[in-house]
Amino acid sequence: MPLTEDLHALIQHTPFVDTHEHLLEESARIALLERDSAPAYGSPGAFPAWPAPDFGWLFSQYAATDLLIAGMPRADLLKVHGWELSPKEKYRLLAPWYARARHTGVMQAAQTSLQLLFGAEDLREDNAERIADQFRTRIHPGYYRVLLNDIANLEYTQVNCLHSPVFRETEQPELLAQDISFVKLATELDVPAVSKLANRDVGSLKDWHEVIDWCFAEFGPRAIAVKNQSAYVRALDYARVTAEEAAPLFARYLRKPEVLSPAEHKAIQDHLFHYCIEKATEYGLPVKLHTGYYADENKMPLHRLRRNAGDVAELLLAHPKTTFVIMHIDWPYDAETTALAKHFNNAYVDMCWIWVVNPLAGVRWLKEFLVTAPSNKVLTFGGDYLAVESVPGHAALARKGIAQVFGELLRDGWLHEHEVESLAARIMHGNAHELFDERRVARG
Repeated sequence: MPLTEDLHALIQHTPFVDTHEHLLEESARIALLERDSAPAYGSPGAFPAWPAPDFGWLFSQYAATDLLIAGMPRADLLKVHGWELSPKEKYRLLAPWYARARHTGVMQAAQTSLQLLFGAEDLREDNAERIADQFRTRIHPGYYRVLLNDIANLEYTQVNCLHSPVFRETEQPELLAQDISFVKLATELDVPAVSKLANRDVGSLKDWHEVIDWCFAEFGPRAIAVKNQSAYVRALDYARVTAEEAAPLFARYLRKPEVLSPAEHKAIQDHLFHYCIEKATEYGLPVKLHTGYYADENKMPLHRLRRNAGDVAELLLAHPKTTFVIMHIDWPYDAETTALAKHFNNAYVDMCWIWVVNPLAGVRWLKEFLVTAPSNKVLTFGGDYLAVESVPGHAALARKGIAQVFGELLRDGWLHEHEVESLAARIMHGNAHELFDERRVARG
C-alpha cells in the first residue's frame, strides 16, 4: 500500500464510533433558532446564553477558551456569540484574536468544519454574511444525521449530557447513545434534583442507596456507559468507606452540609463513588473517567492532575471486574496511561478531545501505544462538543493524525501493509463495538 494517497483514502472511508460528545438534542438546537427559545436546562460553560445561530457556535466552548487565553476581552467574545451584531461586525471583533490562536488544534478543527460544511477555506469579513446565513439554514430536522453520519462518517455517537441530573432520554437513541452521569449521585451530590427524579424521599444513606438503585434500574438498560468527571473538583483517590462509616456523615450532610469538614465530605463521596461503580458493574456498564487537562481557563491544579494515573490504578485494583475507560489519555501525563492499559486487563484508553487539545501529542501517543499495548485497548475518537457543527472538523483532524501514525509506522517497519486495514477498523470502530454493543439500543 502506498504511504500517501491510498492510506489517507482508507482512513477517510473507515467510519468512527464517536465515544464522547456533549451534544444537545437536535430539537433543542432547532429551538435555538429563535432568540427567546433557549432550552430550560441552561447555558453552556461560563457563558450566560447559547450562541446565536451563526458561526459563533464554532468559536464557543474550547475555541472560546483559546480566544480568551490569547487575550480576547470576554465582553467582545460575548458579542461574537450574541444576537445584536451583524456577522461582519462579529468577524471584526473576532479577527485579531483568531489570528493569534488560529494554529491550535481547536481552531484548525473549526477551520476544517468551515470547509466541510460551507465550502469556505476560512472565515473572512467578505464571507461572514454568507456563512452565517448558511449556518442558520442548515439547522432543520435531520441535520444531525447528515453532519454526523454523512459528513463526519460516524456510525453513532455517545453523549454525556451536561444538563440532566443523571440521564437524558434521547429522541434518536440509534444515533445519540447516552451515558449515565453519576456525578450528582456521588461526588457533587444533588439530593433534591435526583430524589425528585426518582420520586422518593431521602432521609438516610439507605434511602440514597435506593435512589441510586432506582436510577440504574430505570436508566441502566438504555445506557451505553457511566461517566464521572469529578477530577475537575477533587483527586481520584477514592478510599473504601463502609456504609456504617458513611451513614452518620450522610445524615449530618442532609441536615446541614456546611458543618461537615472536607475530610467528612470526602468520606461520603468515596463511599458513594464505589457504590456507583459496583452498580455499573452489576449492569455491565463501562465506567468513563475524566483525566488530564481541564476545559475552561485559569483554574487547573496541575499538581493534582499528576496523580490521576496512580489513583486510577488503585480503582483498577479495587474493581477487577469493572471496565474503566480513561478519558483524554490523561494528557499531559499520557505515558502513564499507556502503562495502565498495558498492565491491567480492565483498563482502556479513550483519545477523545486530544486531537484538538494537542494533535501532535495524539500522533505521538497513538504511535507509541500501538507498539506497546494490545490494539483492542484504545478508542480513537470523541469530539467532546456541545455544537454538532464542530464534530466534522474534529473528526477530520483525528483521521489526519491516524493516517500520519500509520504512515510513520509503515515507513519505519513497525507495521506491515497487510495489517493496516484491519487495524484501522479495530481502533476506529471495532473496539467500541466490542466494549459497548451489548449495552447499546439496537439501531433502526
